[in-house]
Amino acid sequence: MAGKIKKKHRGLRFLCGLILFLIALSVIGTVFLLRRNVTATFTPVDYAESNEALANPYTGWYHTYEYEISDETSFDPSTVDYALVLDNSTRLCLVRINLKNYAAGAISDHGLADIRAILSTWAATDKQMILRFCYDTTGDNSISEPSDLTTVYRHMEQVSDIINDYAAHIYQLQGIFVGAQGETLSSPSLTDATLADLTDYYASLTDKSLYLGLHDAGQYLQAIGQTSVPPTLFTSDKTLFYRLGLFNDSLTPALSNAEAEATSAIASFAPCGGSVAADPSLADAATAIQMLQARHISYLNAEQTESTLTSWKSQTYTSSDAYNGLTLYDYMTTHLGYRYVLRDAALSFNTWKNESGSLTLSIENVGFSVSYMPYDVCLLMRNQDTEEMITLPLDTDNRSWNPQETTTLKQSLALRDYDKGTYSLYLLVQNPSSGEVIKLGNIMPLTSNGYMIGSLVIE
Repeated sequence: MAGKIKKKHRGLRFLCGLILFLIALSVIGTVFLLRRNVTATFTPVDYAESNEALANPYTGWYHTYEYEISDETSFDPSTVDYALVLDNSTRLCLVRINLKNYAAGAISDHGLADIRAILSTWAATDKQMILRFCYDTTGDNSISEPSDLTTVYRHMEQVSDIINDYAAHIYQLQGIFVGAQGETLSSPSLTDATLADLTDYYASLTDKSLYLGLHDAGQYLQAIGQTSVPPTLFTSDKTLFYRLGLFNDSLTPALSNAEAEATSAIASFAPCGGSVAADPSLADAATAIQMLQARHISYLNAEQTESTLTSWKSQTYTSSDAYNGLTLYDYMTTHLGYRYVLRDAALSFNTWKNESGSLTLSIENVGFSVSYMPYDVCLLMRNQDTEEMITLPLDTDNRSWNPQETTTLKQSLALRDYDKGTYSLYLLVQNPSSGEVIKLGNIMPLTSNGYMIGSLVIE
């Protein structure tokens, strides 16, 4: 009898355990199903392309400011044309400093103080400086340059501390002091060897964040001691290879195939720009656009050469794209440097298959060049009810967004972990050093959070 009771109790305990197990399993299953039963709908805004000039940093037109340093004169900040300074349509300025009065020896303390005052004045503006030291501005360098390069090296040493103090406000250092107008051409003391030595020394003295520039691809190869341009590489450890770009005060379409390829390769990692020449072929829109596009030009002189620029201003750009009807000059304005256009955004998420969603963004760089400065790229999600902001950095390097190419960005979204509700999604491209938001080439309002790209409803 007792054995039967024990067996009965064991049976009851088993049955109770089974029931509890099934209840627990049911609870777990319910929780699982509730967690799985999440729906998410993304509704994009209109991504129509704009033809507006964006005036982003490190791109576009520049004006030139000339300064001749002397112990007999002092820099007067009031001489700066503040009408141009306040013109935010131009974000660059070429500051050219003539050292001819010190060709016989060291720059005096007075001269160095003037150089510092010049850079300080420009650093206080909204412009990024293109800085060039020279010994003439009229082409008489053969008589105004120092008689030996020892003085040039000394001048590089003297100004380097000042340059480094204002590195955050300088985009590119043009030239190596010598040559007509400081353009590294027609210097009596310049050989392949001295060009390489001067370039290397200047680079060694100046902040590695600064780009340098020589006149052409041939000089670039001489400077680095190579027969070909290294592959594109963006690195925090900037060797001379990747700091050295090009500038040319008289750009023409005439390049050999080898030089054109080398020029294009250099422009994939360092800025190239200058002034257009008085070349009749540049009056042809297709020829002019092809030249700037092939050389990946990021900046141009707004004053030189008048005949070519006047021709561009008088022509209408005709095409089937958003820029149809602009003047050719305005078309150039919108394409110098980088220009990012958001083409598409879409959400991929299956509530039964996926643990998280994936937002895909397609961004085309329609500009002539890449950006040579790294920017922070983030996706922001703002809960419309709670105002809570979720910031999701995107794993990308904007310097690799090549011109005339579309880059696909993907961001994982932990949709099951977010509060249910409606979210406004924003794309933010931002200069980490200044905090400036980079403008997109879309007809979308720019907010403090960036550009709203759509809404996300989680239910």
